[in-house]
Amino acid sequence: MRRRLSRPLVSGPSGRRLATIAAVALVAAGAACDDQIKYVPMFSTMTEQPSIEAYERAALTPPAGAVALGSERSYTLLEAEALSSPLGPEDIDLALGEESFQTFCSVCHAADGRGRGPVVGPNRIPDIPTLNLHSDQASSYSDGYIWGMITNGRGLMPSYRRIPAAVRWQVVAYVRAFQAGLVEPGADAKPAGGTGDSPGSAMGSTE
Repeated sequence: MRRRLSRPLVSGPSGRRLATIAAVALVAAGAACDDQIKYVPMFSTMTEQPSIEAYERAALTPPAGAVALGSERSYTLLEAEALSSPLGPEDIDLALGEESFQTFCSVCHAADGRGRGPVVGPNRIPDIPTLNLHSDQASSYSDGYIWGMITNGRGLMPSYRRIPAAVRWQVVAYVRAFQAGLVEPGADAKPAGGTGDSPGSAMGSTE
């Protein structure tokens, strides 16, 4: 026995209009319920919640002594004075130190380190004694102090922090080598006197 299919209660254009009205009413009722849910204690914190707007609070400062990832610890000149070179005799690369010295330092200190570089003279940088790195004063500075001057600058000397920290120590080692007469400055870091001795082994520790 066949069952008869029930006919829709409403059909035709008027039925479609009623269905549309019912759908809109259902959505409106749902929106009203969503707005009223905040009065249920369990969900009240979702509407009234503590929050901080952008820039409402000052930026947090890092803890003292923190070092940014991929960065280096910052030292003042006086703090750097107490530092010892981390380079052992086997780590010293005088060719690298000489290359960096000639690139960044020779314009003032000259290729031979005696302080008469191309930017020194009348109407330019004054010819002051501290430019001569062979002087007793320059020789009396600690390794850390020279490294700190390269890092922070001092007086007319700008900061050369853009030189990597490890390479700054190589510059210090190179300066110490020509101060001690172990290499001829401006001569591709060759041992002075042609003795054939290794400058690194002759210097020993730079601490």
